[in-house]
This record gives sequence, C-alpha cells and structure tokens, in this order.
Amino acid sequence: MPATSDDLEIFVFPAANPTAQENLLKSIENPIQPESIVFDGFKEMSEALHNKLERIKNTAGGFYAWGAEPRGHASSTWGKMARGDYVLAYYAKGFHYVARVLATFHEPTLATSIWGTNENTGNTWEYMYFLTKPVKIAAPIDWIADILSLNESSLMYQGFNRIGGRNREAILNTCGSVQDFVNLLIGYEGDGIPPEFLVADHTPTAADLKEPEEAKRMKTEVYRILRDTILARTLKEMHQNQCQVCGESLQLSEGTAYSEAHHIKPLGKPHNGPDIAANILVLCPNHHVLYDYGALWLDFHDLHHHPHHLIGAEFVNYHNRTIVKDQ
Repeated sequence: MPATSDDLEIFVFPAANPTAQENLLKSIENPIQPESIVFDGFKEMSEALHNKLERIKNTAGGFYAWGAEPRGHASSTWGKMARGDYVLAYYAKGFHYVARVLATFHEPTLATSIWGTNENTGNTWEYMYFLTKPVKIAAPIDWIADILSLNESSLMYQGFNRIGGRNREAILNTCGSVQDFVNLLIGYEGDGIPPEFLVADHTPTAADLKEPEEAKRMKTEVYRILRDTILARTLKEMHQNQCQVCGESLQLSEGTAYSEAHHIKPLGKPHNGPDIAANILVLCPNHHVLYDYGALWLDFHDLHHHPHHLIGAEFVNYHNRTIVKDQ
C-alpha cells in the first residue's frame, strides 16, 4: 500500500556531476529503453515479479528509476522508502524533478545494465527505486528557503537523503502536509493529489471526503501564505494593500493592512498562467474569492492601476473568456 498523507516522506537525490546528468537522461527525463532491460535485469523472474513490473510500467507510462551507490547511509535511507513517498532531484541550487516511489529493488545487475558503474568508485547505483513519470519543475533553493524560513545551506543536499529534522518540520508547519508542499512545487492549486501523482491502491484523501471545517480553514491559510512571494509582497506594498477593484484596504486589529495576490490566469493546470506582475491583481479577500470562482467579470478600465504595475489585457480577457461562469 502507498504511504498515507499523514506519513509521506520526501527523499532527495543530488544529480550535479556529469555522470548523474547523463543518468538523468537515461531514466528520469526519459523512460528506460529498451524496456526489456528491466525484465532481463533480474536474476530470477517469477510470474508475480513480472506482473509487478507490468503494473509499474503501466502506472508510469514506462520505466522511470533512480538508485544510490552502496556507501555511507544510502542503504538505510533507501530502506526507509515506501510506495507513495516523494523524490526530488537536486542540482544547480534547486529542485528540478519530482516523482513518487512505486517500488524499491536491490538489484546491482539491473542497475549496471541501466547506468553502468561509477568509474571513480567501481560501484553501481544498486539501491534502486522505480518512480511515477517525473515532473519537471523549477524550484530554486533561495525561493524555498524564503517560504520555509530556512537557511539556504540546509537545503543544499550533497548525498541521497531523507528530508527530516528542522526541514521537515518547516514544511509541515508552513504547508500543512508533504502533499501540499509538493503541490506548491508543481504549481498545483487543487485539493489532494494531482492526477500525475495518483498511485493505484492509494486511499482517498480529504479531497474525496468531507473535511472538517477546521481543516478547510487551515488549508486556505496555507495557500495564502505560500503565494505571498517577494513579487506579491512588492505589489501589495506598491498598492498600499488597497484592492484594485473596490479600492478598500482591510485593516487588521493590530493596525496593519491586509490584501491578497490573485493570479488572473491561474498558475495551476489546466491554465498554466505565469507568475509575473502583469498576471497579478492585489485584491481584498472578498473580491479574491469572487474572481477565483469566476463569479465576476473583470473590467480592465475600471481597475485601480499603478504606473509601475501594468496589468496584461490578455490575462483579463482570458479570465472573462475562460474563468467566468455562466457566460
């Protein structure tokens, strides 16, 4: 069974050196070819194992995999992996791929067939894990550190690791769950698990069940924190937290003003809007909800504009054409 939403783990593998970059092409960016390498790479092939490999292939649309060399704490880290856990590829001071674990195998012969051996150590990456089709992301460490209030250095992984300790605590405290953190990385704005990460036999999460009102409230707070990026904060300050639709500024009890950043063309699938100033409106909470749910048209000329914040008319048109309900 896959790990549940309460005990999901995140593992990180570095891929900065030339050999790792070559291996990314062989089994992360592209599926392993030919597929027969996988079926022929096991010392013993039973009907049950063959069927398991077929399920892995069908789930991911091919064989995607990675592995760790037998050194340091790699074997114990690998041993903590469970079906459904998440894996991130780290290089160039950022996370660039994310996938879920489908199965783990300790198979030196298979690993050698896929990746060869490390010419510096003579080892192969035998502690293997098969993955869902990896999703390409662009998540710079400085951006993540800013969101999680961590030092960048704590996120610069040098070896195969499980995210734990203060880093995991920051993820859970800021995002609420591992799943919501992953959803942030890929720009998914829906509830629960994105379609590309659904794993067979996964127990339905709160997206399919009625959540307690407290859970809904917490999730709303989490997403608003995560969207308060440097760009969003800059625009809010530029507009002095005044809504660009009604001109109102929500005053909090401690005397500070509050507003929210709204992406006119939503970031997540299927819209895939850009995270740029031209696609962002500063809104009061009421208007943010109304525009999120397509309840109101946007009138470009009635917006409160700022000379240093130019709204893209193409995004306004997209909202009116695609987001607004009951046209």
